[in-house]
Amino acid sequence: MREHTGPRRTQFSSCDACRNSRLACDAARVGYDPNLTEWAGSCSRCTRRKRPCTFEWMKEVKRPVKQPRRTKSVATPPAASSSSPESIRAENDSATAGQSTSQPAAGWTPRSSDSVLAISHISPMPSMQGPIESVSPAVKSWLERIFESSFEQIFGFWLGRDCCPFVWDANVQVVLPPSRLFTELDTYIDQDWEARSLHDAETPVSQRQDRGGLIEQSLKRAIHSFASLWLHIIPNHERIGIVHEDLVRDLWRAARRDMLKVINRVSYRSVLALFIFGLTPIPVGISPEEDMDGLTGHVCVQAALQQVQRLRERQRNCQFSGSKVSPGIDPVVGRQPTTDLSQTFLTSESRAYWAALMVDTSASFTLNFRSSLSSGLHGVGSESSWRVLRMGANSFHTRTEEWRTSTFEVSDETTSQIVAAAAACSVYVWKMIAVLKEALREGDEEEKVIQAWKSFLESVDIFQVTFRPLLTACLRRLHFLSQVERLNWYEITLHYHLGILILVDAVEAAERVDLLSQLTEKRLDAEGEAVNAVKFGLENTLTISPKNGIAADSHEQSITVSFVQIDPYPHHMVAGVQLMNKAITRQYRQGKIKVEAYKHLQLTLLRALEQLPQTSKSVQEARQNLHASLAEFEPLSERRVSSSAVQWPRHST
Repeated sequence: MREHTGPRRTQFSSCDACRNSRLACDAARVGYDPNLTEWAGSCSRCTRRKRPCTFEWMKEVKRPVKQPRRTKSVATPPAASSSSPESIRAENDSATAGQSTSQPAAGWTPRSSDSVLAISHISPMPSMQGPIESVSPAVKSWLERIFESSFEQIFGFWLGRDCCPFVWDANVQVVLPPSRLFTELDTYIDQDWEARSLHDAETPVSQRQDRGGLIEQSLKRAIHSFASLWLHIIPNHERIGIVHEDLVRDLWRAARRDMLKVINRVSYRSVLALFIFGLTPIPVGISPEEDMDGLTGHVCVQAALQQVQRLRERQRNCQFSGSKVSPGIDPVVGRQPTTDLSQTFLTSESRAYWAALMVDTSASFTLNFRSSLSSGLHGVGSESSWRVLRMGANSFHTRTEEWRTSTFEVSDETTSQIVAAAAACSVYVWKMIAVLKEALREGDEEEKVIQAWKSFLESVDIFQVTFRPLLTACLRRLHFLSQVERLNWYEITLHYHLGILILVDAVEAAERVDLLSQLTEKRLDAEGEAVNAVKFGLENTLTISPKNGIAADSHEQSITVSFVQIDPYPHHMVAGVQLMNKAITRQYRQGKIKVEAYKHLQLTLLRALEQLPQTSKSVQEARQNLHASLAEFEPLSERRVSSSAVQWPRHST
């Protein structure tokens, strides 16, 4: 090989087969002279004849997992993490250097040993694709089908005909998939802006279409990252050669990098992508340093809520901050008169706002933050959204009075109406709990705390009087209903009682013994019903068929999983298990339950954690804590068999 003017490299005496990996690494770093001469002689490592040195094989070579050390003559700048601003700029530079419309592969990120100089001058190789492009079409189809059967089914039920309290339309489906709803809203907005000539005249139509394509691509990445948690339930023959944990991490990293751009592309599909990523657990194998070096799920949820506010206000006036000024729309210069939006758009927008309100309430309820879309302690009682929810619950109580006073036929249709109305009321209960937690957390005057306490008790009474008897009636006939109705019943039952357990935990943390004593009956009921809901979720199953009938093996056309296993909110189950474990352990220490009951309950909770996605860091930590709890009390249980005295095991120091 003749010398070239590039950086010095180690000379090789081997054939193409022996040096492929080394060449791929060095070529990606510093680049090789394309006019290299042929090799001559025999290989010093094997018996093969050395072939001409070409670079055609590099199109088929994938980037190695671990790259060899660089020679000392190549300067290496400080490493940038996969989600740091430096790595993102390097990625963008490499994408725009050689082409103007195509985007860099989602899964390709600079490693700590990569040279920024090389990245800025060498466009990504064709093999450097995003992680989702490396899997088969059948696996992609399964991931999308799992997403539709879990998140779209449950969240879409909350957006459908019977659950949304703001609008009701008999023509709307019972389950309204959020991806379809949010896509239709973006279409309405684009058509309205075009009709009123509100787009920048200098912006080409093709560029606006490219923006829509990028938004759609980001939504797909978020969906694939979220659904990859359940890759293990896909038939084995479909995922041959896929390392589950590696793919989950790659998809999560690609989606998180993309969220930086999604935040700046305001649209309803961007809102949905941010919501989905906010629900995606941090995968196992992500270090604390990498976790801190990028966007968090909660930040994405808050950004999505801000986008909802911007989309609803349809900004016309001047807005500005320290970094940017957005002038308002001039209705005089080159603008057509404003046209009223269609009723279809307004009703769809109301459903989207209901979705955002549910996410906002859940975030403030679980993370102890103030709500972004609605009032808190000092104004929730007078806000229209919550007044509508309360009026809707009272109206449902009046319409179903006969169902509570006499026997009625429980069908799929009646169960759907009951569960949907109960789900809307549970959001109202969660809001009142969040308001009470705010009063306890921020040290408001006692008058405000008592006011929030009364509002919470009133919301619980509405649920217990109006919906609890009807849900119990549905329970007696659930085995005769469809799997979708059983799944929705399971979700609402678990979420409502989880809310009571979270409130009990907050009151205990605030050391309000006076309020805690009034919660005794509700606490015991919630603990029992939560355990029953977990057992119900473990025993009942959901069958998922491949999307569009795509399957590599015609003999295996569907998969069957438990409700716990397919639950799109695994963090709710993790939190519920931890709170139930706390309650069970407390009762065991007080001698209120026996050893057999304690072991049975603990093993039930452990089974639930074992069926959740094991690539989630939160699930793994919860399993470790539960195993530690069982190990701690095992010596105690053995002693109590022969002795009534409680003897606690001593821990070595």
